Amino acid sequence: MQLMLHRLSALLGVQLLELMVACGVDPEQLKQKELDENPDGDKQATDTTLTALRKVQAQIRTEDGLTGVEGHYGLVNCTGHVDAHFDSNKISLPETAVGCRVAVESLDIEGRSFELTDAHPEWKTGDVLHFKASDGSMETLDVKVDHQLGVSPKSGEQIIFTVSRGDAAPAGQSKTLLAAGMEGTLAPNFKIRKTEFVGLTDEGAGQFLFHLDCTKAITVVEGQSPSCNGMELSSIRYQLIRDDFESELTFGEADALFAANPGQAVDAEADFEPFKAERKQFGGFQTQSGANVLTGPSQIHENPHMILLLQGPGPSYQYFNVDVVFSSN
Repeated sequence: MQLMLHRLSALLGVQLLELMVACGVDPEQLKQKELDENPDGDKQATDTTLTALRKVQAQIRTEDGLTGVEGHYGLVNCTGHVDAHFDSNKISLPETAVGCRVAVESLDIEGRSFELTDAHPEWKTGDVLHFKASDGSMETLDVKVDHQLGVSPKSGEQIIFTVSRGDAAPAGQSKTLLAAGMEGTLAPNFKIRKTEFVGLTDEGAGQFLFHLDCTKAITVVEGQSPSCNGMELSSIRYQLIRDDFESELTFGEADALFAANPGQAVDAEADFEPFKAERKQFGGFQTQSGANVLTGPSQIHENPHMILLLQGPGPSYQYFNVDVVFSSN
């Protein structure tokens, strides 16, 4: 299943005097903290976006009823260096993986290892590669590349290898032992249109409203939840957390965060913000207010860095680095 994760960024301006009572902090101390951590804070825009970090992921599948099949994979033919991640039966490729082809470096079938015998194979679609057993027997395997990655990885592409015994019948009757596919849906794809600092708790935690705008015109169909880029708003959940990740979340960390806390679901009726052409707004949703308002970590003056994390189907994720910038206005 293809899994994707985006990162963007936003800045929130919080007035100094609003923090004094709830946080119990000397205003001069907080002003000094502002000078130490953000000397140019008054020059920054209130909302900023960074280039989204996008990854695709290939799922290694085995045919029903077959067991003990494991492949070891690598990349060939990439343009420049590519940081790909191979983890068990999953292959993660960045969007910049131009020209890359997935190669089978070795196979383990029913506990036996088979090594590639071809020198410098290209692993193009249609190529047939040859493997032999590592235990010294004469047993061989053929691996045909039925479909390889395109020049750039795209949603819906498939990587398919057909593995057959070296003495098997022609390809039409050979048995497919292993297939690798790239499939699934995109991650949520929004930008923060507006941010609101709406209050403080007794523990000095900031409370925030975020207005998220789709990157394309929102789609509204009668009887269905409004959707952004094909993803229904009602399928999206979100949470606001302290940034304990140095602003760089991994897919596994995002998974763990939602496993520990399911967050809040978008109410496609109450939270929906429609398309407004005259204001150049594509439409989207706002996070909840009132009793369910998003609340950050306690003592905001000590925890100004947060992450707004969205979860879509798949699951898939998009996140925003949210940094509080203190001002004395």
